[in-house]
Amino acid sequence: MIGNEVQPAENMELLSEIIQLKTEKNKLYRQSGPNSSGYLDLTLRLNLLMTKYIDEKIENLAK
Repeated sequence: MIGNEVQPAENMELLSEIIQLKTEKNKLYRQSGPNSSGYLDLTLRLNLLMTKYIDEKIENLAK
């Protein structure tokens, strides 16, 4: 049985930014398709933020 473990708080600022970028990316996809430079830029930024979020979660699990 696992005792009471303290869970680290979520990085709400990072999550909010990820949500915002996903929303913007979806809108841009509908407007100009996947080949626009803006869409590609948002996709890259979103991937970086999601990787950062996952790395933080892994780091917290390793503690």
